[in-house]
Amino acid sequence: MDAPLYAKSGHQGTAMSLAPLAHVLYSRILRHNPTDPTWINRDRFILSNGHASILQYSLLFLGGWGLTLEDIKQFRQWDSLTPGHPEVGHTAGVEVTTGPLGQGFANAVGMAIAEEHLRSTHGADAIDHHTYVIVGDGCLIEGVSHEAASLAGHLGLDHLVCIFDDNKITIDGSTDMTCSDDVPMRFRSYGWNVIEAGAIAEDCDALEKVLAEARSHRGAPTLVVLSTHIGFPSPDFTDAHEAHGNPFNADHVARTKEVMGIPNEPFWAPDDLVAAYRQHMSERGQEAQSTWK
Repeated sequence: MDAPLYAKSGHQGTAMSLAPLAHVLYSRILRHNPTDPTWINRDRFILSNGHASILQYSLLFLGGWGLTLEDIKQFRQWDSLTPGHPEVGHTAGVEVTTGPLGQGFANAVGMAIAEEHLRSTHGADAIDHHTYVIVGDGCLIEGVSHEAASLAGHLGLDHLVCIFDDNKITIDGSTDMTCSDDVPMRFRSYGWNVIEAGAIAEDCDALEKVLAEARSHRGAPTLVVLSTHIGFPSPDFTDAHEAHGNPFNADHVARTKEVMGIPNEPFWAPDDLVAAYRQHMSERGQEAQSTWK
């Protein structure tokens, strides 16, 4: 919340509601190594709804990919390492430049195709990683996602996991203004495995269980449908479209921090907690890479 507040722009609503998911993905599920971000057999993560970039930057900061708290403070500023949308080759840990909705989803399908080709060419002992992509309602409304999803199902890309942030909100209002698709049914028709996870967005252990199930499925890509509340736990903007693209003011931020039970200090990130998180990520990543070698 603080980064969009100080930048006077940004999309904190999705980042807030998906914070537990991102934590579980980065610290429990993804096989990646912050000390070697280019490890060839790392899992790939794409934030297709790239406007929620502060979500990814927060995890890259906490996990030790090279971002500092000062970089977080420079969110959306000229020449910073934390631009408004993630940029590959600019910020370590970012796999794909995303922004246009649906594009990142199609990129993820392409990366899963590449992984399948490399695995079939060099063997699973050499290449056996997964591609994870988070999408929002807007991504799945865009035509490119329909085409890419159809291809992924046709090819049976079972090392591809898509997590659908089903909050039923767009920047202009409820999704029912423009879309009435039955998304799970649509993906099943494409040949995907679909897990309707329901309202577990705040339950880290349940999220881990669902994501582990998705990772282990074979024969088809998996769509995880996660019911979320944009802007949660804001007492002012939970489930409100205003949480999508408008930064909270200082009072909104203070009230939300009170609900969360954390100090109302700008960019509160205790050094000992950050150090512990980075140590966990480093040890976990190095173990994954050394096992692969």
